[in-house]
Amino acid sequence: MSDYKNIIDPLNRIEGDLAIELSVGADNVVKDAKCLGFVYRGLENIFIGRKAFDAMRMSQRACGVCPVSHGTAGAKAIEDAVGIKPPRNAQLIRDIVLGTNTIVSHLTHFYFMWGPDIVDEKYKDYKYYDELLKRFNPLASPHLKTILTQGRIPLHSIVATFGGKFPHPMHAVPGGVTCLPKQIELNKVNTILNDVKELVEQKILGVPVDAALSLKSTKDVLETLKKNKEFAAADLGFFIKAALDLGLDKLDKNTPNNFLAYGFGELKNEKWLFRPGYVEHGHYHELDSTHISEDTALSYYETSDEWPNPMNGVTKPFPKKEGAYSWLKAARYFGKVVEVGPLARQIVNGNPLITDLVKNLGVNTFTRTIARLHECLLILPQLIAWVDEIDLAKPFYKPFDEAKLKGVKGAGLVEAPRGALGHWINTGEDSLVTRYQIITPTTWNASPTDSKGQKGAIEQALIGVKLAEKDSMLEAGHIVRSFDPCISCAIHAVGKKKKSLFIEHSI
Repeated sequence: MSDYKNIIDPLNRIEGDLAIELSVGADNVVKDAKCLGFVYRGLENIFIGRKAFDAMRMSQRACGVCPVSHGTAGAKAIEDAVGIKPPRNAQLIRDIVLGTNTIVSHLTHFYFMWGPDIVDEKYKDYKYYDELLKRFNPLASPHLKTILTQGRIPLHSIVATFGGKFPHPMHAVPGGVTCLPKQIELNKVNTILNDVKELVEQKILGVPVDAALSLKSTKDVLETLKKNKEFAAADLGFFIKAALDLGLDKLDKNTPNNFLAYGFGELKNEKWLFRPGYVEHGHYHELDSTHISEDTALSYYETSDEWPNPMNGVTKPFPKKEGAYSWLKAARYFGKVVEVGPLARQIVNGNPLITDLVKNLGVNTFTRTIARLHECLLILPQLIAWVDEIDLAKPFYKPFDEAKLKGVKGAGLVEAPRGALGHWINTGEDSLVTRYQIITPTTWNASPTDSKGQKGAIEQALIGVKLAEKDSMLEAGHIVRSFDPCISCAIHAVGKKKKSLFIEHSI
């Protein structure tokens, strides 16, 4: 058998349109990989000439799955530009809404987007297959219906309680939030969170959240699997047992080994629930956003010799560019490829369990998935504590003079469910937007090769993987979905009135 190409187009069960092109050797080992982003949209250029507030609101339309993070980043970019900080109550509500949306996103990904991979018919002879079907068959599992109706839907109502609606909630504005909650609404939110916590303990953990959080090492987890029948029988324990038995911890081993996070959950005394920072080969460094840049050598955009920081970035489409293969730009930190997302957040945060899992098992499909589920356990109790901290007698908004928006620039950095999200805004003397740039989590993870030959994190993860058989799509699907890519909000385009822009693309 000779070398061949394997093209997965489209890769389903992700947000947006993504194709994966694999160059595979005669031994079925992936030699090269490309992430091909196809959707062409117009946010960054559409915002130019508009009011800063309008751009902030419109930015939520980047994605209906994670609009909370885009709205929050837009508000923070304006606050950074004019030099204001919202009151504590406003910060609490923003973190409650974003944390709630993160849990929803993580549960959706595990059960409805990544989970169906492990009920693929190629695993039908596997000893746990019948049990996997009961838990993860998206078309027939009553278990998934329970997760949907008692988990995702009630959590969405928390977002709507503070934001007025979901998707595209309206709570985050420069200076604070728009809502003035009543005690009865806070009681409702607390009840929902405690109900979801009970669901998580009964269906996902089999043990109390506190007991699960007491597991600090790989050894702790494996010993608990052996000794605690309830933990072993619930979804998390069963998944760990099945995934390790299937060898998902050995599926992909290549990684940039660099991890970036912007920080989530501002606590008292200037501390964080998940701190911001950068980890390179195990060494932590404080975040310095001035070293964020984007390259477009193999993207469908005009390219300069410099890799601009997004504060000075431009988006000039070049649809017929020779050699280009994606509408994603290549985001880099200190000129290096990084991974972002739940695993990166917990590595940057120094979480003992995730750090030990990575030390023993490596960075791979399995540890990314465990990190995503573990984050739910870390965030959920904190949401309850934040609701209790809200003081209805104190302000939720800090007014500011809109005249300060003349000729300013600012950055809004937040952790979206999928990872580091940044909005950068520049305004002119008329206070209108002169430049707006967005780098989404998937821009980091699914970026194309840059002008230095550095491949993006997903592309690196695919190289070296051995396919079970010729043209197999299963292994690549496992790996790519473990990053939870969202191509919809990673790609932006220029809009033209009364004209359609048709991009012809062939692989």
